Amino acid sequence: MLVMLGLALMALTVTAQDVTCKSGVVLEVAHGRDYTLNICGAGIVGLRGVEPPLRTATALLPVVGGPARAFPPEGPSSGDILGGKNVGPEAIAFLSKLIGQRVTLVNDGYRMGDGGGRQYAYVFLSDKTLLNAEMIRLGLGYADRQGSHPRRDEFIAIEMMAQRAKVGVWGN
Repeated sequence: MLVMLGLALMALTVTAQDVTCKSGVVLEVAHGRDYTLNICGAGIVGLRGVEPPLRTATALLPVVGGPARAFPPEGPSSGDILGGKNVGPEAIAFLSKLIGQRVTLVNDGYRMGDGGGRQYAYVFLSDKTLLNAEMIRLGLGYADRQGSHPRRDEFIAIEMMAQRAKVGVWGN
């Protein structure tokens, strides 16, 4: 089984390495303090208003689609997993489907980025799906209650629906 998993990951990485850098195309995805996408022409983009369930820094998931790299030791300090269920692998698998796809970024003027050069944005898929809201709807993240942004109340309402539906981190 480990061999099959390793082969699947290698195949995904190979496919991702073959992605041509065209403006707006997702090159790689990662999970750490935030779910992030490396988007050609934009750089590293965190999903505005979405918080992944935190895990210990030593258990962070790898970058998918790019070269292997170590995560900084100052990763998440909480060992708590929201809802008691680690959905990180599911979230990365879901986001990995976006590698090679074109997305559209919308900035809202709130906390545009951080000191590390990462920007925060709403990410729209080619079918106009708001990825940020979809991650919360699927229970692969939860609504950020710390910050302020125009879709905060909408994201909290979506999270409450995910809790009632018992999906993702809210599942049994």
